[in-house]
Amino acid sequence: MIRLDNIRSYMNKNDVDSILLNNSNNKFYIAGLYSSSGYVFITDKSQYIIVDFRYFEEMKEKAKNFEVILMNKEKTYFDIVNKICEVEHINSIGFEGSEVSYDFYNIMNKKINIDLVSVDLSKLRCKKDEKELECIKKACEIADNTFNHIIEFIKVKMTEKEVENEIVRFIKELGGQRESFDVIVASGVRGALPHGKASDKIIEKGEFVTFDFGVRFNNYCSDITRTISMGEGDEELNKIYNIVKRANEESIRLLKPGMRAGDIDKIARDIIDKEGYKEYFGHNLGHGVGIMVHEYPSLEPKSLEVIKEGMVVTIEPGIYIPNLGGVRIEDDVLITKDGCERLTKSTKDLIKIKI
Repeated sequence: MIRLDNIRSYMNKNDVDSILLNNSNNKFYIAGLYSSSGYVFITDKSQYIIVDFRYFEEMKEKAKNFEVILMNKEKTYFDIVNKICEVEHINSIGFEGSEVSYDFYNIMNKKINIDLVSVDLSKLRCKKDEKELECIKKACEIADNTFNHIIEFIKVKMTEKEVENEIVRFIKELGGQRESFDVIVASGVRGALPHGKASDKIIEKGEFVTFDFGVRFNNYCSDITRTISMGEGDEELNKIYNIVKRANEESIRLLKPGMRAGDIDKIARDIIDKEGYKEYFGHNLGHGVGIMVHEYPSLEPKSLEVIKEGMVVTIEPGIYIPNLGGVRIEDDVLITKDGCERLTKSTKDLIKIKI
């Protein structure tokens, strides 16, 4: 019920009588409905799940704190919402403006007889409760075990795609639902591509290889990046690796609640800048992780957002040199009362695969 209390507190602060959810992630977070279909409607007095026959029996069984209402062609969700508003004397509905298309908004505006107010729920899920943390920690554990497996699996002359396929297969073998996003395997000069999705490129001796992947477990995500060397790598890349590792570890060492997101980013960025690689670290230091692999907050330069206990964020500095390669090291980190806890446990020492 804490999640319902949070959304009702948001309603009171933003002067709306109700909130209508159609974003799959927020519907799952509030009501356990993980589907692009159906709606969750929260009023000051009640909470409703509005679904068609495909989800009706399931949600009646799962969502005991909600009234589950069947919608169909004869009784549309517009009809249902209008009736609830009439009975409960509701004057305004907050809707997820960033999630609704212009065309659908126009339909809503015609069919719903109540004032519609766009609301921003991006911060709704920022602090994780114990049940959420259990899922995220399990997703991190599977990611760690997958990385430990893949460094035993990978060989020169394999393609990046072969490695990707093994990552995906092993995640499912360990009980993960699936990967959190398209797996990144970037070897050699492709390591300079921060989002270099796995290709048919052959992995060669002496190349650095960056893996960036995540695991989805019970609809919660993890996100990990490690970079390894296939034998003895390039001297500059070895130097870069140590810089990136230091930026990652120093950021985590200093991270604690009350800091501004921009100040966390600055810790890592200053280390990289001082070593002469300023122009080669072009992305933000990190982001929140939860039901979505990219959530609020964003750890970006100049951000004034305050880091709070219970948030889970990534710390992922990187350096990318065109025509040479790149290094990124990423951890998922839980903000605790006095500091933080690293949830991804894989070693950050440079692994050199024996050739």
